[in-house]
Amino acid sequence: MIPKAVVYRIYGDSLAVVMNVKTRRVALLQGQALQLWSDIAAAGPSRPPDRGHPLYARLVSLDLLGDAAARPPSAPDGRALAQQAQEIDIGILNMWAFKNHIPMSGHFELTGRCNLRCNHCYGLFATRQDTLSTAQVFRILDDLRDCGTLGLVLTGGELFFRKDILDILSYLSEQKFVVRINSNGTLIDEAVVRALHDLANIYRIHISLYSSEPAVHDQITHAPGSYHKTVRALHLLQEAGFDVRINCSVMKSNVDTFQKVRDDIGDPMGIPVHFDSEIFPKDDGGTENLVERLDAQQIQEFMRANASAKTQPYKQKLCKAGFSFFSICEDGSLLPCLKMKRLYRSPLGQLTQRSFREIWQSSADVLSIRETITRELEGCDLCSLGI
Repeated sequence: MIPKAVVYRIYGDSLAVVMNVKTRRVALLQGQALQLWSDIAAAGPSRPPDRGHPLYARLVSLDLLGDAAARPPSAPDGRALAQQAQEIDIGILNMWAFKNHIPMSGHFELTGRCNLRCNHCYGLFATRQDTLSTAQVFRILDDLRDCGTLGLVLTGGELFFRKDILDILSYLSEQKFVVRINSNGTLIDEAVVRALHDLANIYRIHISLYSSEPAVHDQITHAPGSYHKTVRALHLLQEAGFDVRINCSVMKSNVDTFQKVRDDIGDPMGIPVHFDSEIFPKDDGGTENLVERLDAQQIQEFMRANASAKTQPYKQKLCKAGFSFFSICEDGSLLPCLKMKRLYRSPLGQLTQRSFREIWQSSADVLSIRETITRELEGCDLCSLGI
């Protein structure tokens, strides 16, 4: 009765967070609604659910259960019952996770390998094989699931470079994670799209594209033909019904033409484009890729152009790193955030040696981050911040 597109986490005996990835609706279940959900999840498809339960139809109406024959939810039991199964805004969920140090979401670098060599990339490409085995990835995912993680952003390197990536994605679906994929798209063909289409837990797919001109894009990636492969992936994914985004890093190599990615490709295809001018040093501290950073004048021009394309004003956000967000590097090291990779001489811990739970709950570095940020936030109206 639980649709494939529904992912969830049960937190002790107090509440469950349930999301329909297809409809993007998120619900908080407590009390009788939580007990009903726990019973349905534990029973599986072999045992019919209690359709006579006063909250069964309510769960169906929230897109959490697939039952076309269910009656519309009635209101004779008043608001008390309805509040036990209520739709919530994702911001409220994030605030709850932040305050309770629930690792609700994170980044997972599945590989350090890539088939491109982009001018601006911070990767090292030193390994010829993936550091984490399939079994190690599965064990880490089990630990994250048991700690309450619901959402993961999968990245690399290029994650489709892993021969076991479809097995990993299938496991993520089985374990009820909601997933966002970051990829360069060059390895996404019809067979991959068919496999992805069988999974219902993929929230969005972000594809990197640096120019609407093949020569410019291929010069940045150092891979002739990469432009056409990436654009083809965009068409295949969109035709298959995926929510797709284009990520375009803005650098000296494309600063004169980057807006054409939106004008010539994004807008005609109805795909949103995100521009980003930040370029980070190499993971080992190398700075050779920083020659692609825009100069002061170019940054000002980029900011003016990018601001004019925004329909909503920028909203200050609260960093969740170490509170409800984390990052796992391709070698299994744990960080508060990938942007902090070059700021830490050593990671918070190594997930090939210690469990995520142990590090998250007792690492001196994690506790220090929380203490420092909490002290800075005293007297701050958190509810006014986007989280």
